[in-house]
Amino acid sequence: MKIKNASLSWLDSGLPYSSRYEDVYYSRDDELAESQHVFIEGNNLLQRWADSADAIQAFSIAELGFGSGLNFMQVAKLWSETSQRPSRLNYLAFEKHPLSNAQLQKIHQRWPELAAQSHELQQYYPEHSAGCHRLCLNHNITLDLYYGDAFQQLESRYAEISATIDCWFLDGFSPRLNPALWEPRLFQLIAKTCNQNTTLSTYSVAGTVRHALTAAGFAVEKLPGHGKKRHMLHASRATSSVASNTDSKFPDAIKPEPWFELPGFTARHRKAVVIGAGLAGCSTAYSLAQRGWQVTVFDSADRPVAGASGNNQLALRCRFFKTPGSPAQFFLHSFLFASRQFHKLREEAGVEWHDCGVLQLNSAMNKRNAIRAEDLAALYAEQIVRPLSLAEASEKAGVPLSESAWHIPTGGWINPESLCQAYLSHPNIALVLSSPVTAIEAGKNTWSLGTRDPGLNKSELIRSEVVIIANSYAAQQFAQCRELPLLSVRGQITELQGSRKSRCLKTVVSGERTVFPLKQESHVVSASYSSDNSDSSSRAEENLNNLRLAADNFADSAFLGSEAVADRVSQRCNSIDHLPVVGMLADTIAMRDTYAQLGKNANAAFQNNGSYLPGLYINVGHGSNGLASCPLSGEFLAALINGDNLPLSKSMINSISPARFLIRDLKKQKR
Repeated sequence: MKIKNASLSWLDSGLPYSSRYEDVYYSRDDELAESQHVFIEGNNLLQRWADSADAIQAFSIAELGFGSGLNFMQVAKLWSETSQRPSRLNYLAFEKHPLSNAQLQKIHQRWPELAAQSHELQQYYPEHSAGCHRLCLNHNITLDLYYGDAFQQLESRYAEISATIDCWFLDGFSPRLNPALWEPRLFQLIAKTCNQNTTLSTYSVAGTVRHALTAAGFAVEKLPGHGKKRHMLHASRATSSVASNTDSKFPDAIKPEPWFELPGFTARHRKAVVIGAGLAGCSTAYSLAQRGWQVTVFDSADRPVAGASGNNQLALRCRFFKTPGSPAQFFLHSFLFASRQFHKLREEAGVEWHDCGVLQLNSAMNKRNAIRAEDLAALYAEQIVRPLSLAEASEKAGVPLSESAWHIPTGGWINPESLCQAYLSHPNIALVLSSPVTAIEAGKNTWSLGTRDPGLNKSELIRSEVVIIANSYAAQQFAQCRELPLLSVRGQITELQGSRKSRCLKTVVSGERTVFPLKQESHVVSASYSSDNSDSSSRAEENLNNLRLAADNFADSAFLGSEAVADRVSQRCNSIDHLPVVGMLADTIAMRDTYAQLGKNANAAFQNNGSYLPGLYINVGHGSNGLASCPLSGEFLAALINGDNLPLSKSMINSISPARFLIRDLKKQKR
């Protein structure tokens, strides 16, 4: 998952020069003017935004060759200054070798007129790690930065159910120096993302580019270029070649994993119901509300975050893996997205987010995950995690630790109540408490929800086209979720009175137990794990065990004291494979019938796609990683429901799909 940054030198003019491609990044003849001419004016953006302001809700632009973000910042500036436009801008950019933060800052100094856009981009810009980094910016702009090989990243998208692209910028190094970014198979993929009104522009007029675009179904024309360049290219969809999102690589009879193919779904009304006001439900509601949806959140408790996510302090850290598979990518990008979102919400809404870092003690890391130092170093950039000696770790912590540690610099801790208050304060969200949803029934193009108000002894029937189930392990009460293998795991936290010594603790320290810095004169120690859910009362032996294991984190065993001043018991929701359960719910009866042959032949091929329950979604099973995984899961669901570009690759989506358990059982001949 690690990637290499751009290798640069600097010309006397201040322009960056690529050592890898042996070319300057931008035109020597006023790069701002060239960007404006070739890409913004070349695609007639201002007029197209005005013409589509009432016709579409979002406009999508994609770019090959992000570089320092010049084209993006020019577009963002124009977008922010324009009133006649759609409500949202989705900008996708593909870059194999991203600039480092230092390189980005240096070149941005050339463009003082873009200072506002530069400042915002630099706040959230990721300089590491392959995959899609989603940045939610001001003025309803979503920037998806895809790092890695452009063909692989574009192919990994779930294009079939994502919004089409309205405009493409081709701005990589020249075809002679970087042929991989101009090859015909890449243009064929680009064509599949387009609609009948899509346009494309580039500074290159090379014959290979013109021929490849024509073969991909574009009508290509030369237009006057900028400055000393005589021509540029403009392309549009040829009338005889309408874009299709159908993947033609596979004949119908041999589709790979067709059970994960989701049906298209468009709600007539932009209204949704979320069941559950924990982290999963609140983050999903927030991401939908950000897109203009009216969302009603129901919860059976008398306050939000009353369950497992309601502790005073929760730690944000990345769940680490030994191999670069879909789960590893999901948890890495979830962690990064959560960190960016918390930073933004702290600035905008005063969320109590402390990016003080997390120290994961070495012995606990190895014991829990059996991950060697070389495994982590091979997969994760130093900006994500790096090893510290005992002395270095103790200095970061502010107190002497018992052993060396792994440092997660962008981790930290948050008050989940302040986070969910910020989520729920969005004007498009209504919160209904003490109102459990007792059943979900299918109707004609809608879902009917039975709710009960215990105080009034009154039942109501709520109807909604879109329903998101986010009430943890209680989801199994609904018939549509009854077969999901969800587990309830008891956890008890312990609070300790702070001392003169413990006030010096500056970071979250995680060993067999996690110890948080002082908050309101006490430390939180989290948390016990128990499959004995026979009662929800506090257990003295669990407090004692928490204190004993917490003390093991520190060189001074008496560092924390030995008396509990408070505790809290809650139930985490896990799945049997320890991955979240997020996505559209499957029609299990129809799926079993369609794929029954898997019980006899696990490699059987099928023509039929999976059967799903359109408008019914789920977001549960986050276990002890929910602070990291819930925000991106909610963002993914909102994008899926709204028909936006999805922030997860297709393999990541499949790895957390609710349908995965049913398919596994069929292959194992379980009914």
